[in-house]
Amino acid sequence: MLYLIVEYSTEENTMIRIGICDEDQNFINNLVEIISGIFFQYGDWETEVFYSGKDVLSQIEKGTFDCDLLLMDIGSKDDSGLLVAKKVNEKRIDTDIIFIASSEEYVFECYRYHTFAYLLKPLKQQEFEFELKRYINEMNVTSKCLHITQWGNEIAIPLRKITYIESNYRKVIVHTSTEDYEYYAKLNDLEKVLHEDGFIRCHQSYLVAKDKITNQIGNEIMLGDSITLPVSRRYMDNIREQVFDEIAATQDSQSCYVTKSLSQNREKTGALVCIKGAYVGGIVRIRPEQKILIGRDGNVADMVVNLPEVSRLHCAIIYHEATESYEVVDFSTNGTYVNTDKRLIQDETYLLKPGTIISFGDRNTVYKLG
Repeated sequence: MLYLIVEYSTEENTMIRIGICDEDQNFINNLVEIISGIFFQYGDWETEVFYSGKDVLSQIEKGTFDCDLLLMDIGSKDDSGLLVAKKVNEKRIDTDIIFIASSEEYVFECYRYHTFAYLLKPLKQQEFEFELKRYINEMNVTSKCLHITQWGNEIAIPLRKITYIESNYRKVIVHTSTEDYEYYAKLNDLEKVLHEDGFIRCHQSYLVAKDKITNQIGNEIMLGDSITLPVSRRYMDNIREQVFDEIAATQDSQSCYVTKSLSQNREKTGALVCIKGAYVGGIVRIRPEQKILIGRDGNVADMVVNLPEVSRLHCAIIYHEATESYEVVDFSTNGTYVNTDKRLIQDETYLLKPGTIISFGDRNTVYKLG
């Protein structure tokens, strides 16, 4: 029986490619062991090892880098890790980065390049496992999937991975970036299901993801550099109108592109980045107009800072996207300090700019507004 559903779902049956970049083979082996224990319960995964940031940069320049998640050191001999983060940001490479570094020096700079997390060596297994599980959970929330039944098994295929779908007699073949899925279905049914999700008919036998189309030559379209599909006369005008007219309209601004990574897809947010002290490397993202209560008591605080000098309910922060400012109100006994030594007056409202240094009671634990 044909079973078609498109919904936001977990990706239990999909492959996640994880890049590990570090100079220490023993450390790499330890990461792989931890990853194995975590991803075993979520689905298929594979790793690729790099021994320097230059190796990653080389793949990026060649266009062959295809890791979903990159775990990497800053680089003990150079700052090649930062260069990788910068290049990923500049080229809109569809990947997320977790830095595992020996120094807290680059915490805020890595945040500016949309780093998912920043952990310090020696690596605490519990912290690493927490960040990996957080990554998986956030990816699951943002992934829209096509559900099919193949040989009695239900499979969830992320729409972002589908290149095109081909009709083959009574079956269809779903071609993705990693593998193909063949099962009994009608292309007409799939066209109805996927119409609102960026798929377009180019031929009686083909349904194509619009964002994968890169060029049109005569009565053919190209998907990437190696796949060519025919366009029948019946669908030619529709292809031109829905694909190439849209591309032409946005080409100058380069504003139209589709991604899968959290760093690319996350809405614009504010952030508290811990740059020194007990929670160094921690990044708390703040949605626009969302009030964040900070304190020691998890029953009343959204962000728990479990330090003796922090009050049960210490302060409140709201990020205003329109003005790119933070509204801060202090409620504490031991004070909220900005730029090292200025104490905020209790119950008064302050507007602070990104880059402001802030601490909550304990001035040895320092945050920066992102």
